[in-house]
Amino acid sequence: MYSYDDEPICACSTPAGISGIAVIRVSGNGCGKLADKCSVILRSSGDYSRLSELPGYTCAFGYVKDPSNGAKVDEVIFTRFETPHSYTGEEMIEISSHGSGAVKQEILKCLGMSGIRMAYPGEFSRRAFINGKMSLASAEAVMDVINSETERQLEAAGSLLSGKLAEEIDRIEKNLYDQAAMLETFTEFDTEDPEEEDAKLEEVKDNLSDCHDRLTTLCKGYGKGRILSERLRVALLGLPNSGKSTLLNTLTGFDRAIVTEVAGTTRDTIEVQININGIPVTLIDTAGIRETEDIIENIGIGKAYEAGRGADMVFYMIPPDMTVEEAYTCVREIAEDCESVTGVFSKSDAGENPDREEIEARLRELGITNFISISAEEDLNIDKLEDAIIDYYDELGGGASEGLLITNSRHYTKFLKASKKLALALDALDNDLGTEVCASALRACLDEIGEVTGKTVSATLADTIFSRFCIGK
Repeated sequence: MYSYDDEPICACSTPAGISGIAVIRVSGNGCGKLADKCSVILRSSGDYSRLSELPGYTCAFGYVKDPSNGAKVDEVIFTRFETPHSYTGEEMIEISSHGSGAVKQEILKCLGMSGIRMAYPGEFSRRAFINGKMSLASAEAVMDVINSETERQLEAAGSLLSGKLAEEIDRIEKNLYDQAAMLETFTEFDTEDPEEEDAKLEEVKDNLSDCHDRLTTLCKGYGKGRILSERLRVALLGLPNSGKSTLLNTLTGFDRAIVTEVAGTTRDTIEVQININGIPVTLIDTAGIRETEDIIENIGIGKAYEAGRGADMVFYMIPPDMTVEEAYTCVREIAEDCESVTGVFSKSDAGENPDREEIEARLRELGITNFISISAEEDLNIDKLEDAIIDYYDELGGGASEGLLITNSRHYTKFLKASKKLALALDALDNDLGTEVCASALRACLDEIGEVTGKTVSATLADTIFSRFCIGK
C-alpha cells in the first residue's frame, strides 16, 4: 500500500502515446513556488513574472526549463487554481504542453527536480475526497466516466459524478439520523402520554419505510447498472454451420470470425464488443455443438456450454436442416441456467425449417417463448435481434430511472445490506421488540451507507479503491 502525505504531487492526466497536446497536473499547497524553479512566464494578463504570483483561474504563456541548467524543455500554457476552488481543494497548476512522450517525461523530471513528487494512482481524486470536494461514491464515478464507451454508460457515470447519488443518499441519511435521534429520546426519557408516544413511533415507522423504499429502488437499478458496468453478454450457440459466425460478423460490421462450410471451424470462443443503442454488449461466438471424437473440438464445445451458462442472453441458432430432437436436446443443456434464450431460425434465405412449428412447441416446454427468423447473409431481421437485446435491457432494474443507476457492485452490496438492516429496524417496531433494538439496527444500517459516502469507510478500503484509478486522476 502507498504511503500518502500532503506533499505537492504531479502526473500526466492525458493518455499515454503521442498527441497534439498533453496536460500535466500539479497539486498541493505551495506547489506554485516549487514550480517557479522550472517555469518561465513570457506573457500573462497582468505581466506576472512568476507562476506562483499568477492569480487563480488565469493562464500564462511560457516554457518549462531544466532547473539544473536553465535549458528550455517545451513552450507551454500554465493554468493556476487556488484553494479551495480546485479539483482537489488544494492549490493546483495545469501545464498544457506538446504531447510527445519525450516532452512529458522531461517536464515530469523537471517538476521532480523542483521538489514535486510523482502522484500515486488515484491520488488526485483521493485528495478531492479527503478535502470534501466530492463523496466517495462521486470519486469512484470518475473512473466510470473515463472508461465510458457508450452514451448510456456516460450518462450513468456522469449522473453519479455530478452528485445525484450523493444527494439521494444524503436525503436518506439525514432522515435516518433524525429517526435515530427520535428513538434515543424514547430510550432516555419516559413519556407520560402514551398516545403521543404512539403517534411519534408511527411517524418514525413512516419515515423509515420511506428510506427503505428509496434504498430498495437504488438496489433494483443495479440490474441495468451492472450491464453498463460489466457489459451485456450475448452468446451465439448452435450446431456447426448454423450461422453463428456469420451473424457475429453481421452484428459487428466486419469479418471477425472465420466462416467456412467446414464443420468445426470455430474451435474456441470469440468475444467482440459492440454498441447496441447505447447498451454495451459482448458478443460471444462459440464452437458448434455436436458429437465428435476430436479432443480439441470437444474442449471448444465444453467452452460453448460454459459461455451459454454464463451469458445474460443466448441466441440459439436453428438452421433449416435442424431436426426437432437436435433442437430440443442441445438447448435443454442451456435453458436451465440462462434466463433469456431466443430461438433464432437462421439462414431463412435458404428456406424455412420444415419442422418449425414442432420445434417451437418443444422449446416452449423449456420456457423459451421468443423466436425470430433471420438471414445474416442478407441482413434480414437483424434489427429484431437488436430489439430483443434492447427489450431485455429495458426490462431490467424494476423501471428505475437511468438518471440514477447503481453501476458499482460495492455500492450495490452495501445498499442491499443497509436495506436488510433497515428492515430489521422496522420489524423491531412492528413486533414491539423495543426502541433499543430498532436503534441498534438503524446504526448498523447507517454504517453500511457510510461506507458508500465515505463517512465510515476505513483508510485501508479507501486506499484500495483509489489505487485502482489511473495515475493522473
